[in-house]
Amino acid sequence: MSAKNSPRRRFIANVIGGTAALAATGAAGASEILTQQQAPGGIPSYPPPQGGWDLKWTERIEKARYRAVFDSANIEDGLAMTNAQVYMAGYKEVYNATDAEMAVVLVFRHQAIQVVLSHALWERAMFGESLKVNDPATSAPAMRNPFLGRSVSDGVPARPGQLDGLMARGAIVLCCNLALMRAAGQFARAQNVPVDEARQIFIDSLVPGVIRQTNGVFSVARAQAAGAQFIKST
Repeated sequence: MSAKNSPRRRFIANVIGGTAALAATGAAGASEILTQQQAPGGIPSYPPPQGGWDLKWTERIEKARYRAVFDSANIEDGLAMTNAQVYMAGYKEVYNATDAEMAVVLVFRHQAIQVVLSHALWERAMFGESLKVNDPATSAPAMRNPFLGRSVSDGVPARPGQLDGLMARGAIVLCCNLALMRAAGQFARAQNVPVDEARQIFIDSLVPGVIRQTNGVFSVARAQAAGAQFIKST
């Protein structure tokens, strides 16, 4: 083995590289990395919302006649919302089911967390450009959340297949807090703002009615335990 490729040299290179990475992220980024390293099993732990994690949504599943959970780990052009709409249409056509008889749960986690964030944050963080998501009306990088209807002030009602349109029909929308906080950490580094401030911005930017959960995997499993059929949507 050559001296150039020796284990000792590789170890030193990794240490130097890791130190440089911490320095490059700045104080906010370094704090985020250290927090994750200190967490058991490498999974960071964040404080729950005031009042604790809301699990009342599980009661709605248990009471419903038709139940399904749509797992969205990637945006995939809003496939989870399309699948949820098709599911509801199918049960209405075949069984004449009403919205009230159906418990439709959508879980947004991992790389799909931006779906549940406001138009204002999409513009500020330039999600359309970073995620390569275009505005269907202009084909340019989206400056608004394309998975939401226009605001009431625009005078355009939410379309049935969009997130807020589904929520208006009673759909339960859950989001992964781990993914939300990770995205906030990335935003903090990019915008040079304190991590705690970025986290609060992301929490405040959730679409009204979205329920924050400890993580997305838990959300999917808990919905299944309440009786919802799992439907992969990415």
